Amino acid sequence: MTNTDIEEIPLEEISPPYHENIKEDFKLKIVLLGDSNVGKTNLISRYISNKFEENTKSTIGVEFFCKTFKVNKDKIIKIEIWDTAGQERYKSITSVYYKGAKGAFIVYDITSKKSFDNINKWIDEINEKNNNEVKLIIIGNKIDLDNNREISFEEAKNKFKDKNIPLIETSALNDTNVNEAFESMVKILYLEYKKDGGKNTNLLSEQKGEKGINLNENKNNENDENKKSILCCF
Repeated sequence: MTNTDIEEIPLEEISPPYHENIKEDFKLKIVLLGDSNVGKTNLISRYISNKFEENTKSTIGVEFFCKTFKVNKDKIIKIEIWDTAGQERYKSITSVYYKGAKGAFIVYDITSKKSFDNINKWIDEINEKNNNEVKLIIIGNKIDLDNNREISFEEAKNKFKDKNIPLIETSALNDTNVNEAFESMVKILYLEYKKDGGKNTNLLSEQKGEKGINLNENKNNENDENKKSILCCF
């Protein structure tokens, strides 16, 4: 799979409310992992709503967002993007939501060497939960803070070159490469679907929002129909 293969795949978003009346060909679950405060929530907010919140609170539990696409002019894909809490104290709660994921973004902050050093921990965790079947993309976020950079692009690229994991640097603040990152994941998963011959088409988690509540309330987003919030309560 090359960058050219990915770039040449036509991708068209089906916007609400039209997506509700369209039967998807298959569904995919994508998770964002990484330390707290690396910008996972703002990456999703920028992608879903084209918004950035300066004072975003740490995610408690799990929030997920939906989008629907027509890929390659023939297949309808619904994706669920799951934002998991990065704090260690929530690890035992959120790890259950890794199950069934077909794609994962591992996010680090380019101004935080610690968040970069922890990438392997997140990779090992998602692979352990999903038997190494998850497609990964590494995201180096906050390139708007380039003057405070602790990890160079070359260092990051070389670290994961042998693992054949794509690396994309982004800025949720400046909306740099955010759409490109998410759309690349959708296209990569579509190619995997094609390679698999269309098997295992229903890949979303069976867990629904009524399983719990979100304690990290954001009243500004209460009417966002692409968003659902949950905190698992077992």
